[in-house]
Amino acid sequence: MNNLYILVLLSTLLTACGGGGGGSSESSAAIPADSQPTNPSATPVLAQPAVTEFRLQESQPIESGPIIVSAVQATSEIDVPKGFALKSEATFNLKITLSEDDDQPAYLSLCSDYVHHEDGSYSINYDSCLLRTSIRDNNFETVITVTNDTRGLVAALWFMDGTKEPLFNDWRF
Repeated sequence: MNNLYILVLLSTLLTACGGGGGGSSESSAAIPADSQPTNPSATPVLAQPAVTEFRLQESQPIESGPIIVSAVQATSEIDVPKGFALKSEATFNLKITLSEDDDQPAYLSLCSDYVHHEDGSYSINYDSCLLRTSIRDNNFETVITVTNDTRGLVAALWFMDGTKEPLFNDWRF
């Protein structure tokens, strides 16, 4: 029974608070459209941030050697070179440098599941992000480790004040 009272009270509160509207249509119709003041600063001017460096570089790249053709018939005959290590991951250094005059905090998402469309836009699955962090300094550096099945990464750099368009940069491996 208490649940019924709470449900009725909650629905009454939501109904009473909903809508908004900001006034009746009669008051806005009484003022001619050409006499209403315009506010040129109502739509913000979007400025692009100056990113001087947006780099993802493998920290210990593996140099591929010549392809060796072998006539071995069994795994016991395979001769593994000294120092060979089968690695299932790669390590990358991520560096983002913003210009000195751009001191706005930003938010960075580095994700592996994305699609780059022909019009230049991106569809990003933000559940696949390997890194989500805020950037408060002009220089940001970190080390990212990805598995070998990762085909690429996309970085989305969002500025917190909303006056700048987000930046996207992708790397294919």
